[in-house]
Amino acid sequence: MSLSFRNLFFVKKDLFSQEKQTAHEEHHRKVSWAYYGIIVLGLWLIANPPTFGYTVPEMIWSDILTGFALIFFSYFALKPYKLWAQWALVFLGVWLLIAPMVFWSKEEAGLLSNYLIGTLVVCFAIVIPSQPGIKLFAQPGPNVPPGWTYNPSSWNQRVPVLFFAWVGFFVARYMGAFQFEFINTVWDPFFGDGTRKVLTSKVSESFPVSDAMLGAFSYIMDILFAYAGGTHRWRTMPWVVLIFGFLIVPLGVVSITLVILQPVSVGYWCSLCLTSAFISLIMIPFTVDEVLATTQLMLYEKKERNRSYWTTFWFGGTMEGGSVEEVSNPATLLEKTLREAAGDFKSLPWNLLLIIPVGAWIMAAPAVLGYGGGTITDSNHIVGALVVTFAVIAMSEVARTARYIHLLFGIWLIAAPWVLGTGNNEAAMWNGVASGAVLLLLCFPKGKIQERRGSYDKYIK
Repeated sequence: MSLSFRNLFFVKKDLFSQEKQTAHEEHHRKVSWAYYGIIVLGLWLIANPPTFGYTVPEMIWSDILTGFALIFFSYFALKPYKLWAQWALVFLGVWLLIAPMVFWSKEEAGLLSNYLIGTLVVCFAIVIPSQPGIKLFAQPGPNVPPGWTYNPSSWNQRVPVLFFAWVGFFVARYMGAFQFEFINTVWDPFFGDGTRKVLTSKVSESFPVSDAMLGAFSYIMDILFAYAGGTHRWRTMPWVVLIFGFLIVPLGVVSITLVILQPVSVGYWCSLCLTSAFISLIMIPFTVDEVLATTQLMLYEKKERNRSYWTTFWFGGTMEGGSVEEVSNPATLLEKTLREAAGDFKSLPWNLLLIIPVGAWIMAAPAVLGYGGGTITDSNHIVGALVVTFAVIAMSEVARTARYIHLLFGIWLIAAPWVLGTGNNEAAMWNGVASGAVLLLLCFPKGKIQERRGSYDKYIK
């Protein structure tokens, strides 16, 4: 059957086989309790403004109208073929997460309540029941891609992301509470008043919303997208995997960029900002392999079945070959995840592990060696952060080839003292030459590649 984007929201049951209809209706019956839960959340939201004494008119109307909308769409979502209503609940949940940022709400209870209710709405609307109509659209197939030795969508691959995203959320929310003036001080264990000065700097204030709360929103979306879908989602829910990858990979790089701006544009370091950036960075290696599997699926569907990328993006597909991996028992999932994480850590290339402290030293060298200030210092801050960033990314076997970018960083560090000048500071010159030479030597070893990923293996050099 040919599917169009419109079918994602509006379907006619007679277009699907009886078997598909039965599976869809049975699945909907099992998860229908979630829509009753959203009705209760809608009533809770309507009661919030008078209960907590909201003073921001936009937040009052936002909560009341969104609450009624949740009740309205939940009523229709209880009908198995009203997919448009089920999708509307997802969008309303996301709106609740961003509304306090948009209106710069000073209602502490409103912010916390919106985050709690918004998160629960998205969980009840798409995490628990999965994608609306998934049983109608999903095709049978493997959960281990052809040519792969593991399942990139398995829970033990996603648990580390969930852990780090929750930690990142709490860190970002704490900084956001300071920007919203819910708290008067902000803690910084290493740089004194640095965190406060960064959070109140012109760079932070240039954002139309709180940049810290924007980070908290990004982390909560990481969490929700990590929870969404089962162990087949790399082929049944490509849109979830690719948006999840976008939230972590490009936005993680943006987070690193903001960290680079701290000493260059603001003039201070922020311990909590560095922590948040490192969390964003460390999640990337856990994400790129699932994105790779979904990309392979989309290319396969285009080549073998002539399906458009757009159709596969929303409705998924299947691949011949592959295998079915047994889903881990929840009681042993954490144990298996920790065991595999320990094994992965032991197998990390020694040279990439050494590059990380080299990058940290490049950032710290101007202050330690006493040549702070000037263009050469800004260069060290920027290049050092990028060295650490790409070393962590290259730890993923999928992105191992990215280690070669350190060749460029090494060459630049050697040349920078002559290009930018050092003010006759020999420490700056010899530090650049030595750091660059070390990077040139460390970027070549590939390390052990333990897993296989089909046709992509030939690109891992």
